[in-house]
Amino acid sequence: MRTSIGPRAARVHVGGGATGFSSGVGPVTYSTSLGVSRRSSSGSVTRSGAASSRAEAADQLVEVYRRIESLHHEHFTPVQQPVAPEPPLIDTAEVEQRHRKASLRGISIFARGRRRDALAQAAAAAQSEIHARELELAKQRAAAQAQLDAEWAQLQANDPDAVIATLAAAFEDNDAAAAPLGVTGDEATLVVIVPTLAGMPQKKPEVTPTGRPTIKAVPKKEAAVWHATAVAGCILVTVKEAFAVAPGLNSVRIVAATTPERDAYGNRHPDVLVAARFERDWLDGVQWTTTESARILNDVTSELQLKQVGVSKTLTPLPLDEQPELQALLSAIDYEELGA
Repeated sequence: MRTSIGPRAARVHVGGGATGFSSGVGPVTYSTSLGVSRRSSSGSVTRSGAASSRAEAADQLVEVYRRIESLHHEHFTPVQQPVAPEPPLIDTAEVEQRHRKASLRGISIFARGRRRDALAQAAAAAQSEIHARELELAKQRAAAQAQLDAEWAQLQANDPDAVIATLAAAFEDNDAAAAPLGVTGDEATLVVIVPTLAGMPQKKPEVTPTGRPTIKAVPKKEAAVWHATAVAGCILVTVKEAFAVAPGLNSVRIVAATTPERDAYGNRHPDVLVAARFERDWLDGVQWTTTESARILNDVTSELQLKQVGVSKTLTPLPLDEQPELQALLSAIDYEELGA
């Protein structure tokens, strides 16, 4: 039997087998065994196994940091006005054969005149059925297109229900949980759940003086940089997707919060790390794949609130006591549903 302790972003696995550690930041998951050595039947340590484990763990960590660094690189194709699919083709041969068979039923093969007249009637009946079915299919497609056009018009006009439903559907499969909180005019307010500093990888890959891969603890200042990178990446990828699927939006407000734990009374008190406002036009021309996410966050926001403390510039929760509007906004979030 095995069990897990801690959130997805920093989870320790204990029980049968070696104890392990996993870290998930947004779409990033890293897992490796902490027991890097194993014993042979004679009781001696198998060093090749330990070295192999370290190398494998180092390779996994390289991929983890690469994914964190590139969270904001994801591209979303802007949604286009939907077009109802073409109706299915009618099997004209089947229709014609069915009518011929029905028309000739009970007529002798020697009654050539009657058969000729019956086949002519069958051909006319088949064409009539085909034409009627084509008209019905065209009518159904026109109705479907009219429905799509109405929904598209609502989306472009920033109808709150239409925009919220579209954003919720778009965010449904995101690894970094996000949800729309409201729409006012051409601006949407979103919440995105970002990792905590404790939820970031605590180890990093290194190379020994002899050239062998190994793993070392992440220094405090470097950990703060990676945390800021991950938080900014989760925010930016959510903003990019929102603008891609909701063409009528011209601005987006983001509240980046960590998943709150329950206190002794069962209440949740979320920590807000970043509050920001993005305007669609400001994202034009951004060099997404060559610029760090934290730098982009700082450069493209028309409003930005965050707090960094100490020499390491660690992201620290914003004081909500001074922002009653933000506090009221957070109180409306269903964290159970968002976490699920």
